[in-house]
Amino acid sequence: MSHHYDAHDHDKLLRWRDDLRARTSDGEGFPALALFLVKPQAAGAHEIFRRYRAEFEQRDATFAHLVIFGMHGISATVRGLLEQAGLCETDLPVMMLAPAADPSSVIAVSLPAGESLEGGDDPNGDGACDYLAPWQDALDRVRITKDGRILRLMGVQGRRLDGADLTRLAEATLATAAQEITGLANATAG
Repeated sequence: MSHHYDAHDHDKLLRWRDDLRARTSDGEGFPALALFLVKPQAAGAHEIFRRYRAEFEQRDATFAHLVIFGMHGISATVRGLLEQAGLCETDLPVMMLAPAADPSSVIAVSLPAGESLEGGDDPNGDGACDYLAPWQDALDRVRITKDGRILRLMGVQGRRLDGADLTRLAEATLATAAQEITGLANATAG
């Protein structure tokens, strides 16, 4: 790990994995799991994360329910999570959201890549937007879904991710990183 953000995101990934392992069944708990993968310059995406965090904290969601990576740099962790989810760096910034009761029903929602949210909800930039941004639609659905109920994401504009499971993504990313480290060690020893 060559950058401070690599170590920061790796430590956060370990904590997320541990919190996911400790998480009890969400049959009675908070209805959503959300993972944000961003770039440092995507300040609008950072603001969206803060809005989600405020809602999640207000309802006593745990760290397992909401995490962000990449705020300080595109780390090896970000690249590993993208790969495990079947995404690539050109998809950044992105939010992955799933019902806590069905963590394999993941939808990837694109987030604004710019400095602010201005125009992020308005494709024409003229204030005449007649729909909600997908991230706002998803947040509104989280807000109205009571604890213990299933979050419904049908109709949210985003990409369904087949094979991704938000409760297993951290473990899979750590396993891949461990294999890469072992491979590099063997290559230098040989």
